Amino acid sequence: MKSKLLLPLTALGGMLILSGCGQTGPLPTFGKAITPEWIKADFDGQAGDEYIATSNLEDVVFNARGEVIGWYIKSYAGTPFIKKKADGTYDFSALKEQKGVVNMVGQTGVQGPTADAFPPDRRAFALKGGPLDPAQSAETTTPTLSTDLPNNTQTAVFKYTQGGANVTKTVTLHPRNFKIDLKTDITGGPDRVNMLFPGLGRADNPEVKAYQVGGTDLVSVKGSGSANVQNIQYAALQEKPNQAAHALIVRPQTGTTVNATLTGGTQGLISAELPASSNLQVYGGKNELVHLYQSGYTELPGLFQPNFFGQISLWIVKLMEFLYKIIGNWGLVIVALTILLRLVMWPLMQAQGRTTARMNIMQPKIKEIQEKYKDRKDMESQRAMQAEMQQLYKDHNFNPAGCFSTFLPFPVLIALWSTIRNFEFDKGFLWLPDLAIPDPFYILALIYLVVNIGQLYVMTRKNPDMFRQQAFMYVIFLWFALTFPAGVTIYTILSTLIGIGQQILINRQVEHETASLVTTVEKAAPRPTSNKAAKVIDAPKKENKQG
Repeated sequence: MKSKLLLPLTALGGMLILSGCGQTGPLPTFGKAITPEWIKADFDGQAGDEYIATSNLEDVVFNARGEVIGWYIKSYAGTPFIKKKADGTYDFSALKEQKGVVNMVGQTGVQGPTADAFPPDRRAFALKGGPLDPAQSAETTTPTLSTDLPNNTQTAVFKYTQGGANVTKTVTLHPRNFKIDLKTDITGGPDRVNMLFPGLGRADNPEVKAYQVGGTDLVSVKGSGSANVQNIQYAALQEKPNQAAHALIVRPQTGTTVNATLTGGTQGLISAELPASSNLQVYGGKNELVHLYQSGYTELPGLFQPNFFGQISLWIVKLMEFLYKIIGNWGLVIVALTILLRLVMWPLMQAQGRTTARMNIMQPKIKEIQEKYKDRKDMESQRAMQAEMQQLYKDHNFNPAGCFSTFLPFPVLIALWSTIRNFEFDKGFLWLPDLAIPDPFYILALIYLVVNIGQLYVMTRKNPDMFRQQAFMYVIFLWFALTFPAGVTIYTILSTLIGIGQQILINRQVEHETASLVTTVEKAAPRPTSNKAAKVIDAPKKENKQG
């Protein structure tokens, strides 16, 4: 591979990996962070209003009985799927038509084309038992809704009566994570009821599993079949872990005993048998390590096993939490983390920088050699060209294998990007409302572009052709800067600035060393030649034969 292509291809490949290339869902719409709120509106097109809790992470739609008929997890935090019209009404088409978003609890693609868009048996938190039946009508009252942003809560109290049983559900969402506190009180009904937790909204055949309190083995169902688990520590539906995967986890709180029936297949379902007065914690969101860790779920046995990158992410998260206890500001934590990581990777980046500096110094001579042999394709000429290249490398103390050090920091960079992208910060920084979403004013994107062009100049200043060839790549990367979470962009900018300073120091060192090397080579005595006269052997003469 030509050296001039190594940097842009490496950077482009890294950006595609970091941007979640190949994953589902739209890129975020540029705009300000979504202020968590309750929206009262007709969502399902039937009589009566629904109640939608919207935030950066999800839009959750409840009916008047506190049943979840729409549970939309956002692949990119801050994506505004709900549009408010000029007349004060709302456009829910992106959610209902599932344009780039999946309803975790009900989807006609799973139920069938003629099915109800929000079928009664696919509503989370729906109650069954005795007179309680989500498919039958009930007498409801207008719920009490409240939002407390300082305490990170959106609360709704739903009350309804069905067949003489009175139900009160208190639902508390936490806009900065995927946890929901769910308290249920039933009077005039059975002592125990079933609460439904369907998922995960698409035909991905999720794993349905549960772990018993005091148990030693995980009970898991995947595909057809079912299983019963008594006194669960938790029950979960999970897709294969990745940035676009979903998970729904039911975790009984102290004083609540829950027995679970697990049903596998595309119609995955947890039916939780619980007492008339119960207290649950429900996680409904990404099946992704950082969110699960921040919500306190990674310690549950058998729930999530981090891979190599996940282990790095956990180390980064714990380091961030440690720094936050000292600094008390998430933006400054990212600054400190960047400096620490650059110090740790300094020797590696030093080797990479020296390789780049030497390559830039040699580039004109490499071009001369290539021009010299460009029209000579025979094997002997190609060997001669390679010999001259090897001698050039030797004269400049250059090792081509050093180019591959460019790739070595990538595991840390990928893990860091994934960590910050999924980390939920409780405060903004400077003009930024939320470090987990893109800068709504595009200031960071502009700084990112300027800094990266500056870095390219420092790395290629001896080779203007290379600078022109690669500069356009950073205009493409501007798109990623516009969509990256602000925390990631801050890290990238600061890390690049440190890299520029390091590269300037390296350039000076290498230029001094190269000047000494060239002087030494030029002063070196010519290779000795033999004083003996060359022995000439005449070719045998052919005899003329006469016929």
